[in-house]
Amino acid sequence: MRWILGVLLVAALALPASAHAAPLLSVDLARESVRYGQAHRIDGTLTDGTAVLADQDVVLEGRRYPYEGSYRVIERTTTNAEGEFRFDTELDRNHRLRVVAPAENLRSERLQTYTLPAFELSFRAISPGVVRLYQRYTVPKQVRLSSPTLFYLGRRGAARASIRRTGELKRLRAGRYTSQVTVTLPSSWNGAFRYASCFRASVGSGMGDPDQSCPKLALQF
Repeated sequence: MRWILGVLLVAALALPASAHAAPLLSVDLARESVRYGQAHRIDGTLTDGTAVLADQDVVLEGRRYPYEGSYRVIERTTTNAEGEFRFDTELDRNHRLRVVAPAENLRSERLQTYTLPAFELSFRAISPGVVRLYQRYTVPKQVRLSSPTLFYLGRRGAARASIRRTGELKRLRAGRYTSQVTVTLPSSWNGAFRYASCFRASVGSGMGDPDQSCPKLALQF
């Protein structure tokens, strides 16, 4: 009988410890890369076991490229009735971000974000069978771009490009750049085509994923 009571007592003492859970901060980055002028979205929740933690302060901190110095406060918010929160923040360079819940002494893992140059791709017919492709870039005035633009073309309905041309970059003024190429289309295309572009991150710009690459030719539309 004493043995049975002892087992019951141990089980009773273990219940509170197993029922208790440490607060948990969960975060999710919607997209790693966005264009300059668009917002990075970070969603998250703050919970304590099965209980949500509402009306709690949450802080978004970041280190801007080249990631020197300490983290700085970018934005603050509070959790809603379901313990959820969201940040929509525009960044002018690549950043390393983290979310902090001060009252619970919690900190998220690091989130790597990339801010690409804003760009606009267009074309103009020059003559029958000849087109000129343009790409215009917008960046912060202090940023210097250097990487050329790769233009891809394929016949209408093609799944992949069959022509690639390189457009050198031209600086129009601070924060504004352009690239262009003139292409003579194959006569078999009858003037109907598809087109796209790709560019790599410019060294030292702090804008875009430095590991990004562009297809040698067969870009998929």
